[in-house]
Amino acid sequence: MKSKTIAISAISAALTAIFLVIGSYLTVSDVFCTIISSVFVIIPLAINSYKGSFLAYLVGGAIGVIACLPTFAFSFVIPAYFTFFGIYPIIKNILIKTKLKVFLRFFIGCVWCVAIIYGLYFYYTLIMGLSLADLPSFISDAILYLLAPIAIIFFVIYDRFLHVAKALLERYLYRFIREN
Repeated sequence: MKSKTIAISAISAALTAIFLVIGSYLTVSDVFCTIISSVFVIIPLAINSYKGSFLAYLVGGAIGVIACLPTFAFSFVIPAYFTFFGIYPIIKNILIKTKLKVFLRFFIGCVWCVAIIYGLYFYYTLIMGLSLADLPSFISDAILYLLAPIAIIFFVIYDRFLHVAKALLERYLYRFIREN
C-alpha cells in the first residue's frame, strides 16, 4: 500500500473510532454516531482503495472496542457497527463496481438490514434483558411486525444518505487528495 493510502486510512480509522466512542458513551447519540462513523469508513474510497477502507473499518472498530470496554456489552454502537454500518458501505461500493443490478443491490442491502435489526432486537431483549414495558401495549405487542417495515424505511434513508455522503466526499476530498 502507498503511504498516501495508509495515511488516509489512518485518519479515517481515527475519525471512525472517535465517533464510535462518542456514541458508546453518549447514549442519546448512539445511532447518529454509528451512521457518521460509517461515512468515515468510505474516505479511502475517494482514492479507490478498498484495502484502505477495509483497514479503516477494522482498525477504527478495534480502537472503538478498546476504548469502549466498560460500556461494550450495553452499547448499541459496537455490535451495529461491526455487523452492518461499518462494512455495508464497502460492500455496496464493491457491488456497484461489479455492475450488479440496482434492484439486486437494494434487495441484498434491505434483507441484510432487516436481519441485523431483528438480530439486535433479540440480542438486547433476550440476552441483555431490555424491557419494553415502558412502551404502550399496542407497540410492545406488535414490535416484531413493526421492525421489518421500520428497518426497510430506515435502510432506504440510510442508503441514500451514503450515496450523498460519498458524492460529497469525492467532490471535496478528491481535489485535496489529488493536489497533495
